[in-house]
Amino acid sequence: MDAIIQVMESAIGARDPYTVDHQQRATHIAVAIAQRMGLSEDRIEELHVAGSLHDLGKIAVPNEILSKPGKLTELEYAIIKTHPQVAYNILKPLEIPGQITSIIMQHHERMNGTGYPHGLESREILLEAKILGVADVVEAMCSHRPYRPALGIDKALEEISQKRGTLYDPEVVDSCLLLYQETPAALMGEVCHVARRPSKVLESLPDEKFVEPARVLMGEENPGRWHWKNLIPESRLVVHIATGVALGFCLVYVGRHL
Repeated sequence: MDAIIQVMESAIGARDPYTVDHQQRATHIAVAIAQRMGLSEDRIEELHVAGSLHDLGKIAVPNEILSKPGKLTELEYAIIKTHPQVAYNILKPLEIPGQITSIIMQHHERMNGTGYPHGLESREILLEAKILGVADVVEAMCSHRPYRPALGIDKALEEISQKRGTLYDPEVVDSCLLLYQETPAALMGEVCHVARRPSKVLESLPDEKFVEPARVLMGEENPGRWHWKNLIPESRLVVHIATGVALGFCLVYVGRHL
């Protein structure tokens, strides 16, 4: 499953590198909040995987919309709002156990029913999705985007505080605020990479079996500086190939559904 996540992240990053970085930072914040709230290890693992892929559906959104420097039109915003459902549709055939795909689909739902894609209300939204939703907002407001500069942590915390109980779950907001007061680095520490932990909930998935490519009898001669083996490490070759396959699949999906 870890390899699948890496491939999906690479496919997203090929179109929009910001989205991958955002997913990693939002995941870092969400996991920190979940730990502060005392969620079980299994639930945190599911949240970690969901956070790592929560914006996968943006691969179906045209770059012109994702990188638009000005205000989105109603139609463009409507396209943006499809991304949780698109991510769910892409991941559903994998039959991932647990609540991972539901967390991804619900991370933009809001307490008062004004969220998307299904307008769920408080009791219908998974706690993990509520946590990811708050982490998503905090990270997004702290990051530079084409249509605005970064707003900073103070504005982000003000946003979730003012809309506590209407858009955002009160317990999640309180935990986020306390977390920042106790350990600011848990929210704002520089995160270059979120370490991926093996997930117990995914062990029931069948292991991917790759056939070892036949090795050509090699002489002592150096294949040369510009040979593919020197340009692409063998350890990364499968990832590169899989990324290309994933991109092709996503482009076909976009062509059929947009």
